[in-house]
Amino acid sequence: MIVRDIMHSATIVEPEITVSEAAKLMRKKEIGSVLVKIHSKKWGMVTERDILNKVVAEDITPTKMAVKEIMTDLRCTIDADSPLEDAGEIFAREKIRRLPVMETGKIVGIITSRDVARRRTYTQYKKKVEYSRLSSKHIR
Repeated sequence: MIVRDIMHSATIVEPEITVSEAAKLMRKKEIGSVLVKIHSKKWGMVTERDILNKVVAEDITPTKMAVKEIMTDLRCTIDADSPLEDAGEIFAREKIRRLPVMETGKIVGIITSRDVARRRTYTQYKKKVEYSRLSSKHIR
């Protein structure tokens, strides 16, 4: 299985929108992060954790702060045609939970460590069920 098979569409915002607007968009779309496009080659990400730690916990008014002030620069991405195992290795090595997906130099989606874990769990379950089914045929 490859990354493209489980990726979600990415939500992209402009760097000048407020943290409050980003949080409302995240709530509306039921997502945990947005990508921030600075220019074609520079991107950032704002997560729920960024909002909590950099705004709420610091008593900063979210309507008075732009997302570019709290975003984290993207330090890695993954190609849409990469195997899921590669994504799992990146999540573990970089200690991140979200990974933008690239195709021909453009961001086309996002995957999360939870997406990869779910797929692994489902695949393992399917293998066990299939093995069980095959084993029971041979016992009869």
